Parts: sequence; C-alpha cells; structure tokens
Amino acid sequence: MRQTEDDRDRVVDLYAKTVWRIALARTRREDTAEEVFQEVFLRLFRKERSFDSEEHRKAWIIRTTLNCCRSYFAAAMKSDTVSLEELGDTLAVPEEKKGALEALLRLPAKYRVPLQLYYIEGMSAEECARVLKLRPGTFRVRISRGKEMLRELLKGEGIYV
Repeated sequence: MRQTEDDRDRVVDLYAKTVWRIALARTRREDTAEEVFQEVFLRLFRKERSFDSEEHRKAWIIRTTLNCCRSYFAAAMKSDTVSLEELGDTLAVPEEKKGALEALLRLPAKYRVPLQLYYIEGMSAEECARVLKLRPGTFRVRISRGKEMLRELLKGEGIYV
C-alpha cells in the first residue's frame, strides 16, 4: 500500500525530535545532524517498507539513525566534546540543566547513547538493548557505568547529584 503525503508527514512529526536528538548527541554537530536527519527519512520513504508494529518502525528509525551517524565517523574522527555555545539554540535547555547536558555530551558514545535512549527518549531497557543490539545485561551495565561517570563529571564541576 502506497504511503500518502499525510502518512509521511505523520511519521516525520512523530519521530523528528527523536532522530534529531540522537543525531545531534552522536555527531555533536548541527550540520551533520541535519544530514543524518534527512538521510534517515529518505531511507524510510525511498522504499515502501512494511513494519509489524509502530514499535518495529521506531526501532528501525533509531537503528538507522545510529548507523547513519556511524558512517560519518568512519570518514573522519570528530572532536570528543562540544560546548553548548557550538550547539547554539538547537536545544532548549533550562540554565540549571546546562552543566548536566555538557557532562552528558562528554561521555563516550557507548555510555551516552544508552543514557539518552533510556532517560531522555523514555524507552524501556528491553527496547534500548534491542535497538543497540546489546544483551540486556550489557545494556544495564552501560547505564550503571554511564550514570557513575556522569556523577563524577558533575561532582568535578561542583554540581552534586
């Protein structure tokens, strides 16, 4: 069954923020995040895809976003940190949470992405593990270690949690 323009608009509206946040968190560059964003939805709509459920579509979109980000890293190594000034106004972050966001962006991707999917995107641990192609135990360890690393970074900046 062919997708109508309304169907495509609905899907983009539903997943735009998720794709954008993951792409920006992974690439740490607004211009690259825009390219990833476009590529994900082009891949989705270029071929008629059939999904078993909306959860299946969401998992495909997240996995494709992560894969597109990875392809940019294969071309050249990116800087490991970014300041909020470089992000500009792309994220509406309350002043009191900027330190926490900067600390999160400094974490290695293997810890930052699970924390983002679980806490910011609100996915269940099982969904996150499946999307990241990790065993549930590995996912839980990464969440735990990521939280501890984040806690240490925040303590170093005088922000106590």
